[in-house]
Amino acid sequence: MLTVRLVLTGVFLVSVLTKLRTRRAFGDFTTAVRRLGGLPSRFATPAAVVVVAVEAGTVVMLAAPGLDGDARVGLLLAGGLLLGFAAVLVAALRRGTTVACRCFGGSGEPVNRRHVARNVVLVACAVAGAATSSAAGGTPVAPPAAALCLIGASVAVGAVVLLDDLVHLLR
Repeated sequence: MLTVRLVLTGVFLVSVLTKLRTRRAFGDFTTAVRRLGGLPSRFATPAAVVVVAVEAGTVVMLAAPGLDGDARVGLLLAGGLLLGFAAVLVAALRRGTTVACRCFGGSGEPVNRRHVARNVVLVACAVAGAATSSAAGGTPVAPPAAALCLIGASVAVGAVVLLDDLVHLLR
């Protein structure tokens, strides 16, 4: 469960930071939100702000579970958000939208089924993490085990964030 929390925390943290790193990056994301969501221009910036704010809140909920150590709320929030993203991407694909997602900033890869699949896999991870999480927070993780979880999660976050680049490299 710790590895799942670390993966989702890392994915959402990178997502937030890459969208906010420059004014241009946020502008590109706002354009993507408008086009992917089929929104009128006047709703694009507020929608983009809400997405980034909810992602940032998800990072906090995953990184700092409740006082009782229960991480299920953060995991379910992450899963719900990712499911919403997948639904928006599916709708955009059905409309024939060929804009870059800007999920992680600079990738110019047009939205495709791979992006939907990535989100569905992350939803499954969040649901599995929530299902195996106990209300009492579980037992503390020994430092060597926590280090292994962190290393594994770092590799997984890198694979998720760099998915488009990795696929392009392998082609």
